[in-house]
Amino acid sequence: MTEDPVKSLIGELGAHLTEKGHVDVVLNSKGNQYVIEPAKFEEIKGVSEFKKIAFVDGGDGPLDDSPNFLITINRVYFSLFQGKKRIRPKTSPRLQFFSYVVSNVGTEDGKKKVSYQTRLFVHDKKDYEFLPSESDLESVTESTTILQEARLNSLARRFAEWQMAIRVVEKELEPGDVIVMDGSLQTSFKNEVKYANRLYDVAEKKGVIVCGLAKTSRLITEAGDPLLARVSEIAENVKFGKWFIRVAEEVSSDDRGFMLVAKFHPKSSFVFRFEVLREQFQEMSGDELNSILASLAENAQDVSMLGYPYGAIDADRFAQVRMDELAMYKGIVLSEMLKRPEWKKLQRYSASMSAHDVLNGVTS
Repeated sequence: MTEDPVKSLIGELGAHLTEKGHVDVVLNSKGNQYVIEPAKFEEIKGVSEFKKIAFVDGGDGPLDDSPNFLITINRVYFSLFQGKKRIRPKTSPRLQFFSYVVSNVGTEDGKKKVSYQTRLFVHDKKDYEFLPSESDLESVTESTTILQEARLNSLARRFAEWQMAIRVVEKELEPGDVIVMDGSLQTSFKNEVKYANRLYDVAEKKGVIVCGLAKTSRLITEAGDPLLARVSEIAENVKFGKWFIRVAEEVSSDDRGFMLVAKFHPKSSFVFRFEVLREQFQEMSGDELNSILASLAENAQDVSMLGYPYGAIDADRFAQVRMDELAMYKGIVLSEMLKRPEWKKLQRYSASMSAHDVLNGVTS
């Protein structure tokens, strides 16, 4: 007797993922945890005046790579809104730069180690002041898997996002305004915390509130379910159309955010991980917290992604490197390489990474 493996898989997985009780907590939080249950949800109420909010995002794309070098185009952008109203910035909202990363193998304490060095290149030399220090982008590893592209691609861009945020706080925002970083306030790269802390210090001195908004989360609850899905499930018994719930004071040692989960539009199917710098959150009144969330909710009514702040959509759109642009810049890089005698050596390096793409082109 034959079996349908897909039918069996879906049936068994569905039985495993049956609905659980309406009480849960996030798993392995480092700080205070808050019970996730219907009674703990709070309504986002309307306000008469909306806060000015800056949204910061970044994008990047690889232009050429091999096991020992990587060339990337990077963009960082910010948008300004007050409710639904776009605010014209005083400074240029977009920064574009190029970077390369090279690897070197050396010996330290009798062990072979791979070091990575990054160099940054801009169109206008004045833009260098808005970029991270190249020395802060250096790293050393004992791993023999050279140039782990997924992390190295985003390294310079991520640091530049923090630098852009500092500039926005200093040049664009006033006390009581809000800056929203794309993603959580968690740092994951060596030296990144230094840049995050600079932002926090500048913002706290000026009275600007630092937040992070993440579309996804890898956190799970003690029930074994994804955090955002679990909160959304429990919220089915909540009467509010727009709401938030406190989740944890600290998720990890490198995260200074107080974490909430929020829903910004009654008809949206999306809920988001939302963080406020912990020190600011602890001094914040309920009305001030509601004012921040209500201002985001007012901005989250665009039908392109109902329930997600349009300022974040706007920042993402102007920061991302589109596929057609990537092809254009790859052509520019190739053209410049062909003018130089060392190109043949670089071509051999690049060819060592391209065989899989060629095979896909043949067999797809």
